[in-house]
Amino acid sequence: TGPLLRIERITAMIERTARIALLSCLAAGLIFSGCATNNVGALAKSGNYGNRSDRRLITTDGRKVEETLNTAEEYERLGDINLQRGDITTAFVNYSKALQMEPERPSACYKTGRLFLYKGMTKEARNEFEKIIKKDPKNALAHEAMGRAYLLDNDNEKAIEYFTKALDVNERLWETHNLLGIAYDRQRKFGPATEHYQAAISIKPDAGAVYNNLGVSYYMRGELGKAKDAFTTAIEKGEEGSRVYNNLAVTLSKLGEYRMATEAFNRAGSEATAQNNIGYLYLLAGKNKEAAQAFEKAIELSPVFYGKAHDNLKAAKEASQE
Repeated sequence: TGPLLRIERITAMIERTARIALLSCLAAGLIFSGCATNNVGALAKSGNYGNRSDRRLITTDGRKVEETLNTAEEYERLGDINLQRGDITTAFVNYSKALQMEPERPSACYKTGRLFLYKGMTKEARNEFEKIIKKDPKNALAHEAMGRAYLLDNDNEKAIEYFTKALDVNERLWETHNLLGIAYDRQRKFGPATEHYQAAISIKPDAGAVYNNLGVSYYMRGELGKAKDAFTTAIEKGEEGSRVYNNLAVTLSKLGEYRMATEAFNRAGSEATAQNNIGYLYLLAGKNKEAAQAFEKAIELSPVFYGKAHDNLKAAKEASQE
């Protein structure tokens, strides 16, 4: 278990530096995107940089540090430092050198695999996670990471298989519950999806991103009132990115609450974008007069930039004539 404890502490660096979008969009065909992403959570920094050797790694310039390294552990530690600094490329090189010295070093395999995932190189990522699983079949994080790779490849069955294995080892992995919910949603198995989102929330009550994902699930099954409540809770929990406001706005418009939907769109972006988006939803609902007014306002607010609104306005006027 020793080397793998470092995995849990490094994951946050990888996620903060490069988040991997895993969810499908809320409403396909709209001109804006309401995609939900998984939040992998806040984990501690990797390693303990308190001894003399570690201080040397931090304070020496890159070239001289390379000259002083002798072990896989030192190369991996330097990779952690570079990852913390946001230098993904150099971190990857450091981890690769660690693996040259110890090809099956579990912590370096995991970190390298996660960076492969960030690059979209899922086959290479799976190879790294497989090394860990062969050595330690009960490694929950490796199973979860393997599931992530399959989820990125849209192989939902394999993703579910590995997420389930991870939870068999440790049922308290709230992020795994969240990802499993995503995989079930993709299969339109909304019952199991909801169960896992709620399990994630029971473990991590302040996880706003999970509420957002739950809202997407409710929206897809047509339970708009529950979707609205879930998106509102996501915002209350601190999930205030444009995607959750877009998701809420779409849901509110479906409920006929266009004024509040416009306000949500305003929170997601510029007022011109909000007017264009609400105009598009008016158009989809057959409210052609309201749509035209919204598109005209979008053009007025951003006449040079908002070419899309011109096309939408033309469509609204043609629909009105028909």
